[in-house]
Amino acid sequence: MQEIADPAGCLRQIFPEGDIVAVTDDAPLGAEAVGHGLRYVPLDDVATLPAGSNVVLFLGHHLISRRIRVLFKHHRVLVVPLASFDGAPEAAGYTLRMTLLTDYLKAAETATYWIDGLRNGAKKVVFGPLDDPGEDAGITRLVCSLGPSLTVDAWPHAKIGVGDWVSIGSCCELSLTKQPTSVGDDFFSMEGTVHASGVLAAKDPRCTEEGDARVRRAHRLRAEMTELGSITLSLKDNVLVGARAGGKDFTGELLDVTNPDHGLQALELGIGTNLALLPHVDWRHNSQLNEGAGVMHIGFGEGITGAHMDFIIPESDHHFLP
Repeated sequence: MQEIADPAGCLRQIFPEGDIVAVTDDAPLGAEAVGHGLRYVPLDDVATLPAGSNVVLFLGHHLISRRIRVLFKHHRVLVVPLASFDGAPEAAGYTLRMTLLTDYLKAAETATYWIDGLRNGAKKVVFGPLDDPGEDAGITRLVCSLGPSLTVDAWPHAKIGVGDWVSIGSCCELSLTKQPTSVGDDFFSMEGTVHASGVLAAKDPRCTEEGDARVRRAHRLRAEMTELGSITLSLKDNVLVGARAGGKDFTGELLDVTNPDHGLQALELGIGTNLALLPHVDWRHNSQLNEGAGVMHIGFGEGITGAHMDFIIPESDHHFLP
């Protein structure tokens, strides 16, 4: 078990004053939070909190909803959506510990660096060497072309104010996304080969019944791929054309669990900003905190009609090109 010397230390970067409360819908996780020095309040008792409370919200059995958000409209909230990934006890405890180990100041500084780099006229970002070593080199090289309609989801700040509802994902990654219906290169397009160490499967709160069935299959697929070690992905014109691990081709199975209608087009280019967490990461867990610990990740599927699958590349150089 990873030892947390001072749980409030990193959380003080976002909640500099007052008590920090762990609110959760899972009593054993609340007890574990107490063991790390936090105060635990059950989700059903949120009304007892004074206005302006500092809250880390761990949702293990509930997906994010408007009803839950309304409960916290007068508080400072960092939300960790466990149920969207894996709310089981082992994974939830791991995510709790990674939340406490995260360096939010460094993550905010890294997010600002990337936002400035993208604003300064970058038209492409190359992950890996500038010169193409060829597919047989066995190293990551991905060329990401950036379009004029590019939007960025991130929280490039350490401090959270009253009334703010901030997802842990926004603190620990910079996400460039597109809709499955988007056509052309107005947002981004990726081409090349990457070698991923981790893979996640997630669902959206708006998940359909058919999508939920795909998500369940995706969890089994994720576990199998993770056990095999490094995962090689090949992309062409922003579409995944090959996914292999342990000598097995998983491309068809990924097409199934992410919804075949989307044709394995990449819908997310994620930039990890929580790089200081990487030495502590255990890729076996389906935890959102793993997502931002790698240099980048690529997402397929939208989590509604099929699973959202993220593949995490832990280390790589990058270059901004005009």
